[in-house]
Amino acid sequence: MMSITRQQVEILLDSPDQRDYVVSAYADLTVQDGFNRYADLYLKNEGREASEALTAAEARKDLDANMALIREAVRTEANPTARGLAVFSSVARGLRHVINLGFPVQNRLVIDEEPFLLPLLEHWYGEPSYLVALVDSNEAHLFEANHGRLSPARDLEREDVAQDIERDKPRFTVKKRLAATAHERLQGAEDAPFLREVAEAIAEEWKGGNLVGLVLLGQAQNTAALRKLLPKELDAPVVGEAPHAMTGRPDDLADDVGRLVNDWQAGQQRQMLAELNERWKQGHLVANGATEVLDALQQGRAAHVLFGTRRDIPGARCPGCGYRFGAPARDCPYCGGRCQDVNAAQDILRLATRHRVPVTLFRVPAKGDPLEQAGGVAAFVHAPANWAPNERVAQESEGHAQVG
Repeated sequence: MMSITRQQVEILLDSPDQRDYVVSAYADLTVQDGFNRYADLYLKNEGREASEALTAAEARKDLDANMALIREAVRTEANPTARGLAVFSSVARGLRHVINLGFPVQNRLVIDEEPFLLPLLEHWYGEPSYLVALVDSNEAHLFEANHGRLSPARDLEREDVAQDIERDKPRFTVKKRLAATAHERLQGAEDAPFLREVAEAIAEEWKGGNLVGLVLLGQAQNTAALRKLLPKELDAPVVGEAPHAMTGRPDDLADDVGRLVNDWQAGQQRQMLAELNERWKQGHLVANGATEVLDALQQGRAAHVLFGTRRDIPGARCPGCGYRFGAPARDCPYCGGRCQDVNAAQDILRLATRHRVPVTLFRVPAKGDPLEQAGGVAAFVHAPANWAPNERVAQESEGHAQVG
């Protein structure tokens, strides 16, 4: 499984202060008609149309160079098991970044001053990964679960598994035998060195990936003891625990993991919506609509962003001061610069990723879009606005009607 890493995304978040454009290409690597991939043909046609639309000769020259790099990456750098490929190229900036994707994408070519990241960020938050730990007293297997599929991450085996424990050796009294051994069957599972090693391995895997939850599988006494040994920051993300026989086959765990993850996700969304409705009733520390959410993110007040099903929220960005708005704007109300039209949903996800603000995407709501009355997006905030946005721009923002 090829999961997107934070490093792959973060390298594209900060755009340099220049006007050179970036070509963002998404290639569908799904095999069609039994053996054909049409991504290269699509990119060739789209590149030709874009080149014909450009009037400046220098711009056409740069586009041709970027398209050549992109098509070469599709032909030579696509992993045979990848379902999609994302390539970002800007010859003028010296940017060339290729990401093999473990999920399908639509063929798409976008030319803009910033990399087009919406498909990556939507998958990053909409299809998060979970760490699965299957453990007993002698061995442990760690897996990464994403979109119902599990892939091996790490295997551990107890070093002294073949050695006799002290209770099996002669000439020991009961008291001396208990004091001399570190075996969990005599001292308690929470004192087992092997489980401490597993807890450390879980903490290392957690730091290195885009993981939102932890699933613990195995005998109850082992998972309970392991949970006590985990760092405090890993206690809240525990999705659930379930008994399971030891196995190294990911497919054998899929049903239990899927059930625990689905139950946990449903509970998390119910809890989020209940808190949101309560904040709406009280008018307490909630940002409604794209402009208020962007203000909260840019002012460092956002605690958690909630997205409905909309991804087409119009917005604006000022190239002069860099401020972003959740509604179309011609002139920046702060520096007077001319604004550019952007996708506010992408800007919100970019800022949330940069500032490590959690995001919840509600993909298939049971009864319509739960964020519809807020214009498709809202956020829990730490504090009220520390300065007010331009009133006209705020009122034009999608979903800025009074919520109640």
